[in-house]
Amino acid sequence: MPSAPLTPAQVEQLGDAAGRIAVYAARSLVESYPHLDLEQLVEVFTRPVAVEGTTRRYLAALHCGATPAVAAGRAGTALIHAWADARLAAAEAARTA
Repeated sequence: MPSAPLTPAQVEQLGDAAGRIAVYAARSLVESYPHLDLEQLVEVFTRPVAVEGTTRRYLAALHCGATPAVAAGRAGTALIHAWADARLAAAEAARTA
């Protein structure tokens, strides 16, 4: 990962990439599960903790030589998996409560 601080232009590009990843991940889920609410998913996927994880994974993939598209795909996939794991954990907690 870059050791030097990001320039303002790089920060803007990274923010744009994270936003696009969140929207594409949400759209992908809604295509497979139409009962899900797109706006709610985008809100969840753009929370600070989600954006931090997405950008970290995106930058790590870029650092390992992935193209921006592949890096975005990996970050989006990880975002969906994290969301699904959280939903499963919440459902399990509700069942055992």
